Amino acid sequence: MPPKRRKHLGRRTAAASAARAARANETPEQTSFRLSQMASSSAARLSTESAATRTERLASAASTMSARRARLSVEERSLQNSQDAVRVARLRVSQSPAQKTLRRLLDATAKACYSGLESPEQTTSSRIRNTRATAASRASEQPLETPHRRLRNALSTASAIALESPAQTTVHRVTNTRSTASARALESPAQTTVLRIRNAHSTASVTALESPAQTTVRRVRNARSTVSARAAENT
Repeated sequence: MPPKRRKHLGRRTAAASAARAARANETPEQTSFRLSQMASSSAARLSTESAATRTERLASAASTMSARRARLSVEERSLQNSQDAVRVARLRVSQSPAQKTLRRLLDATAKACYSGLESPEQTTSSRIRNTRATAASRASEQPLETPHRRLRNALSTASAIALESPAQTTVHRVTNTRSTASARALESPAQTTVLRIRNAHSTASVTALESPAQTTVRRVRNARSTVSARAAENT
């Protein structure tokens, strides 16, 4: 690496380290204020940004992140992932409901843009990598963490669905159906059996935590989802 480029990289790395250290020492009030400013600036930028500009920006960010990851060793990458997870958890705890909603919308937008840029091979590779990471995470969970995670995911999914338009819901379901079908096609019979058993256990544990009202709402929602899926199949 040329000396000038190495010097600039060292400055950026030092600045990033200083920023991480400053965030680690923040009070909840400071974190909330910083997140509010970030959310406001992001919303303002997205409202004036064209689709082409947004796609180009996300592609550039993905390329930069990939290059940074490639320079790290396995141990450094693992340590950075752990630090990032802790920082993200702290930030999410301090977020207001409005900030959480905005974060989810931004995440969904970014994910959709990334997916649109991926080739079929990259999509398959990404799904396999995500599946392995999820499996490793589940294996390290404590028994009490599992119900909390499922409840948190259910609440997150419910809030995201509540923000969807009917057209978005239909697109979302078709995308999920295709994703599930491609994942099933890659499974061996033994993996399919393990998946079904795990899903049955997961469904049973979630159902056991539901109130009668939640059970009724879930059944009605599932019935509507089935009807709309059947209608989409017939069109």
